[in-house]
Amino acid sequence: MISDIAGVHLRSLDNISECGFSLGVGFDGANIAFLKSTYSREWQERYVAQRYLDLDPTIKFGVAGTGSITWEELRVRYPESERFFDDAARHGLIQGNTLSIHVDGQVSIVSSSGPKWTDAERRLAKAALYTLYSLHHEQTRHYSISRQAQDVLRLMCAGLKDQEIAERLGVKLETVRQRRRGAMQAVEATSTAQLISLVIKFGLI
Repeated sequence: MISDIAGVHLRSLDNISECGFSLGVGFDGANIAFLKSTYSREWQERYVAQRYLDLDPTIKFGVAGTGSITWEELRVRYPESERFFDDAARHGLIQGNTLSIHVDGQVSIVSSSGPKWTDAERRLAKAALYTLYSLHHEQTRHYSISRQAQDVLRLMCAGLKDQEIAERLGVKLETVRQRRRGAMQAVEATSTAQLISLVIKFGLI
């Protein structure tokens, strides 16, 4: 039943997006209850490669307060993010909207590509975000990554290859890969690029 309800709201977000959406639900500064991104794999990989976490204005806006804002308005509010938006546009993310809610000290953010939301679309996005927060808060399901996997991921973020990581940590190559697979399963990532993007974006390492 819970998955059915979540599916309805995820589809509603997909319906009001042009080239995908990204959301994080129930972030408390250390853990995240639910993550979902339908942006292209190319953009997710680019996001990681360019270390856009520190530039991403959708996160800055969402953590700082609540409400909705267009990406055009975010570009003006955070002029240092111009490079981020220009690169996103080259990957098809030309315009979009971001919505943030704070409940019980936890932050939930959705960013959706496409034209400025109508009032009806904004209500749909808000309903989806509140419902998804409620569902996953009730489940008390928070993603966490083992310390050993965190060590592997930090070195990956530093640009080290699997063999170099194994040598640095004093473990076998297969152990490095097992820890990475475990981390992917923990956060339900479908690729290494998405794994890195999610754990960096939400402070899991």
